[in-house]
Order: sequence, then structure tokens, then C-alpha cells
Amino acid sequence: KTAAAGNSGANAALSSLSSAISSLTTRITPKSLISVGPYSNLTVGQKPKVGASVSALDLLSAMAALANGTNQIAANVNLSLPGIAGVTLQATVGERPVGTSWITVGSLGASVHTAQTRVLLKIQLVGSGAVSVVNLPVYVEIAAGTATLNAISCGYPNVSTSTVTLGVSPGIVDAWIGDVTSAMMTNFSTAPNPPAVNIVNLGAIQVTGRAHATMANTSPTSVTFSYADIQAQTKKTVNTTSFTSSLTSSLLGDLQLGVQLGPLGLPIPGIGALVAGIIGGATGSIDTLLNSVLQTLGVGLGQADVWVTGVRCDGAVLVN
Repeated sequence: KTAAAGNSGANAALSSLSSAISSLTTRITPKSLISVGPYSNLTVGQKPKVGASVSALDLLSAMAALANGTNQIAANVNLSLPGIAGVTLQATVGERPVGTSWITVGSLGASVHTAQTRVLLKIQLVGSGAVSVVNLPVYVEIAAGTATLNAISCGYPNVSTSTVTLGVSPGIVDAWIGDVTSAMMTNFSTAPNPPAVNIVNLGAIQVTGRAHATMANTSPTSVTFSYADIQAQTKKTVNTTSFTSSLTSSLLGDLQLGVQLGPLGLPIPGIGALVAGIIGGATGSIDTLLNSVLQTLGVGLGQADVWVTGVRCDGAVLVN
């Protein structure tokens, strides 16, 4: 859209993005992003009976996720949160499942999927007493979410009474505290199942930790779009309903600590409770950090945004 249409900010942003990627040679196959379904056999010059429009920024975001493949993002994070001394972020975005796309034109049963996302936060917690620092790696994986076209109700003779119903399943969220490696982060053919990780190193005394938490809907959520919703391209958000508390609290609640003594190590009374107290005291900051990082990456935790951009309610045929 043009600046004259009141979108000067969007126009400037797209121009900046265009300049920033001008030297890239990455290529994307259009059908991996958009499936035109029954219109795939149209010849040049033919026009389909129904169309779909999409935000240029949304399209660019989807292309970036698809082009990234298993490439890894790494960065330092500094949010000045109490109890947190430092954070290192690693993130990978996997391609969508083969045979699916981000936008689909089709009849009942057509599906679209999000991309799989993995985030690893290596958090340094400010220690206390004999424990000066606790190194806590928090891994979160958001699997591909799915939306399926379940029903179309065509209003006749008033098309404005038409509706479309989707069955939406936000991606399963799998979280770990464990020894997640860079190789695990980029291997999208296998879900990580990390061993315990060393979170406190006092030389002859080592403290390990491991935890696991999952959130997911047990069945798709039915979402209905009215004809007005479709015309206005109204976004509807589906949240995971079978998970009611903080992911961080559930993850830390499952944390199993182990204390290992070397040959010359002398036990420190209550070290397990001390480490657990340090981690527990930083729960709020860890939760804020996780949500902030995911929001910055454009990832909703246990959340899927869906649109219906067009519906065709004609084309009936007489059969014998």
C-alpha cells in the first residue's frame, strides 16, 4: 500500500527491510509458503472465483521463518531483572512439515501449519552463601500448530449470513531444564530428551538439575468466522486451554536436583535447599524473561492466530 493511503510507516519499514536484505541470495519456493489448492491448474490469464489478501509484513515474517530453516540465532539478553546476572539466547526455526503451507486455498479438510520454534535460554542466577552462581538452561520448544477447515455455511440468498469454521490446535509446548546442546537445537527430526545438567560447580561439589513440563490442548478448538469477520480479515486467537498456570512454575516445580561429591569434597549441609531457594526466588524474573523473549521473537506461548480471508459460495452444479 502507498504512503498516500495512510501507511507511510509501513512503507518506510518495508523499504528498510528491502535495503537490508538486498545482498541476500536466498530463494524460497512459493508453493512451500502458499498453496492455491484447486486453482493450481489455472492457465496464465485465468482469474479464480475467490481471492485472498495478506499483510506484507506477515508475509515477510513467514518467509523469514521458512528461509531460516535450521539456522541458529544467538544473542546476549539484558533485561535487568532481579536475581538474574546474565542471559544467553539461542533460537532455531524449523521448516513447516512437508506438504503444508502458511496460506491455503481449498475445500473442507484443507489445513495450514505454523513453523516449529526452539528457544534455549542459558540463565545465570545470582547466588547466595556458599553458592555464588547458578547456571540454569531453560529450553522451550513450540511445535507446529494446525488450523483445519471444518465447515462452510453458505447463506442464500443473503451471502452476508455465510460462516466458516476452523478447527485450531496451538502448537504443543515442551519445556526442559537439562543439557540441551546446539546439535539438539538444529536436529528437527528428533525431539530433545536432555540429560541432567550441571547447574552449580563448586569444584569437588557439583549440583545437577533436570525438569520437564508440557502444555497442549487435547482436541482442536472450534473457531467460527462470520462473513463480516472474513471481509474485515479479523484475526482470532486460540490459546491452550488445558494449561492454567505459569509454564515456568510448572517447570521449576518438576526440577529434580542431585548433589555429587568428588573424592575430596566435603558435604555442605543444606546445599540442595539453598540451590532450590535461589531458583525459587528468581521464578518471577525467569517467567518475565521467557515471556519477553518469546514476544520479541513473535512467538505466542500455547497460542495460534488464524484468519479466513475469503469464502466462495457459488459454483453449484446439477448432477444426474
